[in-house]
Amino acid sequence: MDILKILLPVVVSHVVILVIIIIVIRRLLLGETMSAVDRIRQVEAEVRKKEEGIRREIEEHEKEFARKKAEAEQELQKQREASEKEVGKMRDQVVAEAKKEGERIIDQAKRNEEKIRQQIVQDMEEKTVDYSGQVFKLVFSEQMSDALDKQFIGELLDALAQVDSASITVDASAAEVTTSRPLAADLKERIEKLINEKFGVTIKISEKVKEELMAGIILKLGSLEIDGSLLNRFQEAAVEVKKNVKL
Repeated sequence: MDILKILLPVVVSHVVILVIIIIVIRRLLLGETMSAVDRIRQVEAEVRKKEEGIRREIEEHEKEFARKKAEAEQELQKQREASEKEVGKMRDQVVAEAKKEGERIIDQAKRNEEKIRQQIVQDMEEKTVDYSGQVFKLVFSEQMSDALDKQFIGELLDALAQVDSASITVDASAAEVTTSRPLAADLKERIEKLINEKFGVTIKISEKVKEELMAGIILKLGSLEIDGSLLNRFQEAAVEVKKNVKL
């Protein structure tokens, strides 16, 4: 009993001390826990704040991206429309140029056709005259050709005799005569006499012979030239025939 009495106060004191220590430790732990909780809450608040900032930044970036995307799409649409317009203009220009070139080619073809037609007509005229000369040589004898030649020369001189000399001024001292055969002396004298009487000038006749004239005479007196050859008649006839030819 004595021992119990002695130990009881010690035990009680130890219990009290233990309780006090537990309380102190609990308070210390509770304080640390509350501080930790406060820090955790503060960190959580900062994290939420950062998360909100990041979220807002993401939203702003998304909005900016959507805006730039819309602008890019609008710009792309404008460029597409501009390109379509440009392509349309180029297409219209190409079509217009092609049409113009086609018209030019057709016009050139028509001009070439007209040139060819005129060349054919000219060739026909030349061939007609050439064939006529060949036919004349084959059909007419030398005697008939000589008679026809005199007839043509006579007609020209008769026509010259009927010319009103007052309307013609002769300022030449020589006359150039071209015939298909050498000019007979009597015809040469007749020409000189006619010119002298008609125009009051004394001239000297120079002669040229061109067989292709076939018959007749070409008289050149200064600026006055009279073609009374059979070749000229054939050429005039070919022109008249050409008027009735349709190609």
